[in-house]
Amino acid sequence: MKRLKLFFVSLLLCSVTSLFGQTLSVSGKVTDQQGSAIPGVNITVKGTVKGVITDVDGNYTINDVLANDILVYSFIGMATQEVQLANVSNAQALNVVLESGNISLDEVVAVGYGTRKKSSLTAAISSVGTEDIEKTQNLRVEQALQGRTAGVTVTSSSAQPGAGMSVRIRGAGTNGNSDPLYIVDGLPVGGIDYLNPGDIASIEILKDAASSSIYGARGANGVVLISTKKGKAQAFTVTYDGYHSIQNPERKLSLLDADQYVLFYNEAQLNDGVRPMDFNRRANTDWQDEIYNNNAPMMNHSVTLNGGTERAKISTGISYFGQEGLIAPDNSNYGRITARVNAETKSHNDKLRTGTSLYYSNIESSGIDVNNIYGGPLASAYNLDPLTPVRDENGEFGVSDYVSQGITNPVGKMEYLHSQTRTDKFVGNMFAEYSILDNLKFKSSYGIDLAYVTWENYNPVYKLSPSDYNLVDDVQKSMTRYFNHNWENVITYDLELDRHSFNVVAGSTILEETSHSLWGSGVDIVKTPKGPDYAYIDNTLSDKETRNSSGGMGVPNRLVSFFSRVNYDYNEKYFFSATFRADGSSRFGPDNKYGYFPSFSGGWVLTNEDFASSLKTIANFVKLRASWGQNGSNHIGNFVYVSNISDAGSYVIGNPLTSGISNQGLAPNTIPTPDIRWETSEQTDIGLDAHFLDSKFTFTFDYYNKLTKDLLLAVKIPGHYGSNSPIDNAAEVRNRGYEFEFAYNDNAGEFSWGANANISFNENEVTYIGNDEKVLAGATVQTYGLVTRAEEGEPLGYFWGYETDGLFQNQTDVDNQPVSVNENGDIVKMLPHAQPGDVRFVDQNGDGILDDNDKINLGNSNPVYFYGLSLFADWKGFDVSVFMQGAGGHQIANLSRRLDAGLTNLPATMLNRWTGENSTNSEPRASIEDPNKNYSRFSDRYVVDGDYLRIKNVQLGYTFNKKTLSRLKIEHLKLYVAAQNLYTFTDYPGVDVEFGSGTINSGVDTGTYPQARTFTVGMNLRF
Repeated sequence: MKRLKLFFVSLLLCSVTSLFGQTLSVSGKVTDQQGSAIPGVNITVKGTVKGVITDVDGNYTINDVLANDILVYSFIGMATQEVQLANVSNAQALNVVLESGNISLDEVVAVGYGTRKKSSLTAAISSVGTEDIEKTQNLRVEQALQGRTAGVTVTSSSAQPGAGMSVRIRGAGTNGNSDPLYIVDGLPVGGIDYLNPGDIASIEILKDAASSSIYGARGANGVVLISTKKGKAQAFTVTYDGYHSIQNPERKLSLLDADQYVLFYNEAQLNDGVRPMDFNRRANTDWQDEIYNNNAPMMNHSVTLNGGTERAKISTGISYFGQEGLIAPDNSNYGRITARVNAETKSHNDKLRTGTSLYYSNIESSGIDVNNIYGGPLASAYNLDPLTPVRDENGEFGVSDYVSQGITNPVGKMEYLHSQTRTDKFVGNMFAEYSILDNLKFKSSYGIDLAYVTWENYNPVYKLSPSDYNLVDDVQKSMTRYFNHNWENVITYDLELDRHSFNVVAGSTILEETSHSLWGSGVDIVKTPKGPDYAYIDNTLSDKETRNSSGGMGVPNRLVSFFSRVNYDYNEKYFFSATFRADGSSRFGPDNKYGYFPSFSGGWVLTNEDFASSLKTIANFVKLRASWGQNGSNHIGNFVYVSNISDAGSYVIGNPLTSGISNQGLAPNTIPTPDIRWETSEQTDIGLDAHFLDSKFTFTFDYYNKLTKDLLLAVKIPGHYGSNSPIDNAAEVRNRGYEFEFAYNDNAGEFSWGANANISFNENEVTYIGNDEKVLAGATVQTYGLVTRAEEGEPLGYFWGYETDGLFQNQTDVDNQPVSVNENGDIVKMLPHAQPGDVRFVDQNGDGILDDNDKINLGNSNPVYFYGLSLFADWKGFDVSVFMQGAGGHQIANLSRRLDAGLTNLPATMLNRWTGENSTNSEPRASIEDPNKNYSRFSDRYVVDGDYLRIKNVQLGYTFNKKTLSRLKIEHLKLYVAAQNLYTFTDYPGVDVEFGSGTINSGVDTGTYPQARTFTVGMNLRF
């Protein structure tokens, strides 16, 4: 009997083994809660790399799976779902419904040289997805980051078409280049202006040292990982995205009109004891109206082809973006044509995977001088008197009788501007990845970043004023070739032992950057016809005295790197990661050729602990994490640690009057500094990630403390050395702050809604400067002097000037001002030329003398806090989204007025000037001579709060029903209208409060190019 029982048990076990050992073919369809098919859903066999993607109709088939396997269905923005095949009755009709609105913990994000699930991250990484990018009509990729994630500020000193933007991750840590490192499809690139924002699939921002230290010498300012759209295993689809916009200025400067201008200066002359002049009232010109290009067009058209099989898939597209500037449409515009190909193939046994990412961009741009107080068209429009006509009675451009020093007719100036830049950029990256074992992979990639930049400039004969003219036409041209290439080899090993998981990455990088330039110029174009289209150097005089040209070759910059990372996961409860990178750079001397950059990070998921089970009634996921690490920066010139020799003039040996011989002399350019080393950024981060209500609500918190050491600075030396300042490690800057991110997504039937919000607080402080003064000079503006600087214990780039205390209201106030005793024993007033109605400057040290010792910190150009808020909702095909962004706790120096150019126009606040005792305590009396230096002393009168909240984007769209579209063989059709920069809440009187660039020189507005209020109509079509 016992043998019979054993027989039946054995038979049963064999049957079960046979059942779970057989392979199946599983088919079905994936839809959303409304029954609409979802293309592009990833379906994988859990614990393996085997998987497929749903086609355009949401259908899928996956072969050769075991009956006891688990299928994982994942799609960005939807809850990941797992299906145990052993519980499925019909594997040929396995239809799955994914729930939308929940942020999935299983979502995979890019990290340096790999990917990780969000739930297992131990570092501070923020993501911006396709949906966020598509909700805003971004001109540049950087704009997709603005206000979208905590800890990242994006500003611009100019909204001129094609102008770059300043991206700062967790504050500015250096007075040099504070831009992050950009990695596009695995390749480090010199800039991202060539990218079409519509081609971006995702953006990850590596904010702390633990996430960015694997990029070592270039990661001190953070890293931005950009992934472009890849091909999918599906039927081929064609997508068209296009929009057309009109742009207008959101605001203008409020200036005096002709009557107000005459009244002010007549009063000023009386106050100065001068007889009022008889102004020549030829016009009442609003120069801003004359230079603005109302309803300036902007457009974008993009066509993409996507599809393929599991063995070969491709995504390719072409796009055009064009924008006319708000100012000088013929001289301020931008056009970009891009073409890209992303292709990937697999071998028949899935061992070998190869891929190529190719990007070509052709950019043509022209521009005017912006934020330039010395002769730019904007500075002229803000300062030229309103009495001057655009053209005089003879049809010539009007010339001012009252304003000089390069402030000339801006309409005429724009007429004579002929400058254009053309860029051809090719970025390509190819890779081959071979699976040596199922858990051991080797990947080799090679990429190039090649750009040809051509600049052409033509100056015709003209005369706009006695100080602004060109007697002989001339032409200049330059051509520069930039070539960077990068070779990387990476090996990845994954190991799972019971509840222990290991991921090991090791690799090396070889990078070389070179540039070659050639330029030339010529004067007096002698051939006809003349004009910018015929402005060639060959058409100018050819004798050597009037033409010159020269060329040069840039010294290559080389970087050799080795890196490694270990990730450990115990039962999805405890996580640990360690990274180490070594970089060798040609920019540093033999004693400090290599830099070493370690990092460590860990995470603990509390909700996976047995003792925390009660937490799950409130939160379904809570994770604590902490990290420490170091990064570097090598943003200095090539071979600055050595002393180059150059021409130092001629010297006569012997008697210079009789037999002396002239010899060419040489001298060192600077003092060598062979010991200079990397700038090092050391950062500690403590964070919390929490999900509530089945991940409908998410919360992220981070505290960081980042110290940037060994800043590379030009150090002052005594003049008798006779050479330039050397570069040395001579300063430290600390940034510390808090970051909060919130998200909520929910739905009720066909109505879904959500919100994303973030706010960051940053404290910036210079902790060490290695010179005797403990000060670094910043921006200098003519007539105002030095306006920004850095100092130990103060923010990097604070405003430095005089504090004021209202106005002298009467002679008694003037007589009671502070005094001092000079060397002759005479009593001297602090402001000896002051009169009632003049500004009272504060004597900070009480010595009765107003000098640099009385200048103080007037404000910080770096925002103390910045934030963003997105609101969105969908109902029956209609969708609406609102995006707002702002910053606060910082100031801007409004210095757009020229004080040395005669009787310039003035802001309308001068209408509230002092005219008698107690008439006002803010705007001083009218004066041209300005003996008390009310205007020329840089003081808190010019420093204005920069707080603002801007409604950045509002979009209303409608997506047509798929059943209706199917009859037309159309898969997707969306129409939308949108508005950008709809309204700004701010007290800043300038044309644009969203302003700033650089670090120590930031926040100085001398005539910025304003952002436009834009209205857009667009369409998204896929078939």
